Amino acid sequence: MQKLNRTLLFINLFAIQAYLIRFEIFTYPTNLQEILISLNCLTFLSTHKGLPNLKKYWIIWSLIILSGLSIATTDIINQLDLFRHLKFLAFGSALTYIFCETLNNKNEQEKGIQIAIYGALTFGIFSALYNLFGFNAAYDHRLLGPLDAAVYLAFYLAPFFIYSTISAFEQKNRSQIIISTILGALLIATLSMGAIAGSFICISLYLLNRANKKTKIILSTIATIIFVSIFYTKILPTIQTEYSSLDERGQIWQTSAYLLEKQKNLITGVGLGQFQENYAQSVKSVLGKEPLDYFVLQPHNIFLLFIFNYGILGLSLLLTLIVLNIKSKSIYKYIAFYFLIHGLIDTPIFKNDILFLFILFNTLSLNPKLNLSKQLPDQKI
Repeated sequence: MQKLNRTLLFINLFAIQAYLIRFEIFTYPTNLQEILISLNCLTFLSTHKGLPNLKKYWIIWSLIILSGLSIATTDIINQLDLFRHLKFLAFGSALTYIFCETLNNKNEQEKGIQIAIYGALTFGIFSALYNLFGFNAAYDHRLLGPLDAAVYLAFYLAPFFIYSTISAFEQKNRSQIIISTILGALLIATLSMGAIAGSFICISLYLLNRANKKTKIILSTIATIIFVSIFYTKILPTIQTEYSSLDERGQIWQTSAYLLEKQKNLITGVGLGQFQENYAQSVKSVLGKEPLDYFVLQPHNIFLLFIFNYGILGLSLLLTLIVLNIKSKSIYKYIAFYFLIHGLIDTPIFKNDILFLFILFNTLSLNPKLNLSKQLPDQKI
């Protein structure tokens, strides 16, 4: 049974995007990922006495407690979105717990992450072929695979690109270099400047801790190229047209500021998964005109996301994660930084795949008794 438990865990790590295979059991809507994680929970429970070390998973407990407080203190407008967010949290937390308790040494954890990287690589290549053959193709030819938006794919690929790139520097391994190169190419193909810039910043932070003068010059050159690319693809179109992604974000942030003028919203949030409904009800009156979009799933800023979901306590949790990650010596902290940096403009964090990655990499980075991974060496590159 222990072997089956590990096998199911590796399948879950490889097939993180299995939630895209959706179906109903009787009248209950579910997906393949939920079924696989549920089976993994059963095999884990059958091979362990109780739930070992459960108290040590303070990030998971914090999110669960905050979710309970949100339900108790806010007006839930959309029950379906609340239920979806609770499912994301439940399955993401369960898979993180099983990962850390099953793969409880350095080599095992790295093997698990490597399997997840192979899964990301496979899904990225599949996505490229999927769009290349005309399925779900974007009008601007950006890579999005079978997902609803290219940023969703970018948010999924970026953590593994960062990890494989750092591993390539540390291990001097040719296979890691190849994997990093392919993931980087797929990431660029999404045309998500937030993901590209965020990944570059995180890798640069890692390199600057051990870089020589030549490396710093190279990083500065690449940074200049990325900034120019962002200017021409994101900022300049905003100046030349009345519709762009930055224009829409401006409307979202303006409406968000209005929602936060209510003291209750600042203290308790608007409710877990309730931003879309509150935004749709307020945006037209705030702008005084028709918005670019009424249906906005998230506030496109990680600080706003935690405030709207959990209030001031949610913001406190996020700030705590930031401070502790800065102090962390784990390589996983650079992936945790990615969620923060890209999260300044995009926040599809409460999703089947991304919330699991958010919880997992923060847990590995911040819990020293669970994080048995390789620590950062002191060396010059």
